[in-house]
Amino acid sequence: MGKKFGRSQGILIILHGGAGPQDPSVGGINKANNSLIRIATKVRKRLLAGIDGLEVAADCIKQMENDPQFNAGIGSALQSDGLPRLAASLMDGHRQSFSGVIAATYIPNPSILALQLQKRRAKVLTNPGTELLARELKLPIHTNLTEKRSKNWLQTLDKKHYPASYENCDTVGCVIRDQLGRLYAASSTGGRGHEYPGRVGDTSTVAGNYASKYVAIAVTGKGEQIVDDGVALRIETRVRDGMTLKEASELTFKEAIKRKRRYGWIAIDKHGNWAISHTTQRMPYVVCGESKIMDVFKID
Repeated sequence: MGKKFGRSQGILIILHGGAGPQDPSVGGINKANNSLIRIATKVRKRLLAGIDGLEVAADCIKQMENDPQFNAGIGSALQSDGLPRLAASLMDGHRQSFSGVIAATYIPNPSILALQLQKRRAKVLTNPGTELLARELKLPIHTNLTEKRSKNWLQTLDKKHYPASYENCDTVGCVIRDQLGRLYAASSTGGRGHEYPGRVGDTSTVAGNYASKYVAIAVTGKGEQIVDDGVALRIETRVRDGMTLKEASELTFKEAIKRKRRYGWIAIDKHGNWAISHTTQRMPYVVCGESKIMDVFKID
C-alpha cells in the first residue's frame, strides 16, 4: 500500500508496471523500474522535440508491450482456454477523445490499433474489427505466448471454475503532460490470467483510463473492482468539480481501503501536480520530469 504526491513544471511523464507485477521480488521490481526509467528517459526527448503527446503515450505503451516482464503485448497472461486476449486504450485529454481495442488475440501491440482509432468514427473495437484493422495496417501476426505464461497456464488445467490469479494485476499505464499543459492517458493489458474465455476488464473503459483538460488517470489492478468503482472517471469528476488532485486521490484511496479493493493509479493534473496510489503491496512506477527522473517505486 502506498501514496505519493508531487508537482513539476514543464513536461511530465509517469509510467507504471502494474499493481501486481509478475515478479514481485526485489530483483523483479528493480528490473521493472529500470525498464520504466529507460522508456521514460527515451520518450522525454520526443516530448521536448515537440512530438504529439498522444503519439508519445502510445509509444510508451508499445515499448512496455514489447517487454515480456509486463502483462501486456508479448508478455500477456492467458485466459482459461489458453489464448491471450489483449486490450489497450488511449485518451487525448485536450480533445477529450477515447479509443481502444478489446480481445485482440494475435496482435503484439494493441496500442497501435488504439492510436489509429483516434482518427476513426468507430473508437472502440473488438473482433472481428481488431483483426480487420490489423490486416489493413499490415501488422504482423504474433502468438503472444511466452514460456513462463504457457507453463503457468498448463499448471492450472486440472483446476475447476476457471480460477483467476488475483495477484496478477499488472496492467501497464502511462500519463503525460506536454509542453502546452495538455494531458494524455494510456493503458494496455493481457488481463488477469486463467479467467473465463472472453472476459473483459477495465482497460478499454473510462473506469480504467481517462483524460480531460483537468486531469489524466491510468488505473491498474482487479478490473471488476475498477469498473464497479469507476475509478478513473470518479477521480476526474472530483477534480473537475473543484477538488485538488491530492484531495481526490486521498478520498478515492480511503474508499478503496474501506471496500478492500486491490488496485492503484497514476495521475497528473493540468497544473503539473501528480499523484500515485495503490492498495496493493507493489506497483513499480517512475516519475520523469523535464530534466530528470523525479521518483521511482521503492520497496520498504
